Amino acid sequence: MNTRVLDRRRAIVTGAARGLGRAFAIGLAEAGADVAVCDVEPAVEALPPVLEGHGVRALAQLADVSKPEDVDAFVQRAARELGGLDLVVSNAGVLRLTSPVTDSWEQAVDDFRSMVDVNLGGTFLVGRAAIPHLIQRGGDIVNITTDHIHTCGYPIEVDHADAGACDWATVRRPPIGGQGYDLYDASKWGIKGLTLVWARALAAHGIRVNSLGMGPTNAPMYRSHIREATPPPTMMAPEQIAAVLVELIAEGPGGRTGDSVELWAGHPCVLPPVGLDGSLARNVKPPR
Repeated sequence: MNTRVLDRRRAIVTGAARGLGRAFAIGLAEAGADVAVCDVEPAVEALPPVLEGHGVRALAQLADVSKPEDVDAFVQRAARELGGLDLVVSNAGVLRLTSPVTDSWEQAVDDFRSMVDVNLGGTFLVGRAAIPHLIQRGGDIVNITTDHIHTCGYPIEVDHADAGACDWATVRRPPIGGQGYDLYDASKWGIKGLTLVWARALAAHGIRVNSLGMGPTNAPMYRSHIREATPPPTMMAPEQIAAVLVELIAEGPGGRTGDSVELWAGHPCVLPPVGLDGSLARNVKPPR
């Protein structure tokens, strides 16, 4: 089995200082891709030697994906030093619990700027900055979403024969994170919208665009979110998610596009078959 299925590919990963982003970067490097990483946390600058240990080129830069100047500087540097770009993983994200009932106006505005500007705005800026490079020879964009927008109960109900440990094994799960996620879920639904439109707009250029969402994962964002609560026994490992990411990209030019790939707690952590979004994307014909 060839473990370097992404050999000579050139990737960027945002939000890579820790957790899922770090696992994504390492997974891509293990698969043979050169990787440029960014984050607002200085810890990201210690990642290149780890990546280079897999025999690839790597670079890191401090960058805030909500700032156009930071994004442009990072993407252009990555393309210049890696000799082009083939893969984009927009992972950088912020999670805050919010309430339309009790939050002050000032808090609501601050939360909006934080989550929407980073989650949705950052994904938009990174993708738009990278697309001119991807167009040159095709590639992949993977936007990280959440299992809140595509559940094991929506848009189609998933068979739980092999997922008895799922909390929703006996009740159809709706597409929602809960009452404290109005801004977070809105930002992630926005990312799904970008993914679907970009998949159609970029197909003729050989660029596949998919989203990847996941349930509870043993990463700093989720652990800080649950605070002192006991983590669920079904919590996934970042390395498992990264393996699915690599497999998704390794499908190559003939693989799915416009799909919402989801990994749910209590379900097998493997690349699922093409879902409803990906199936519909295959049937879309350009307007006259």
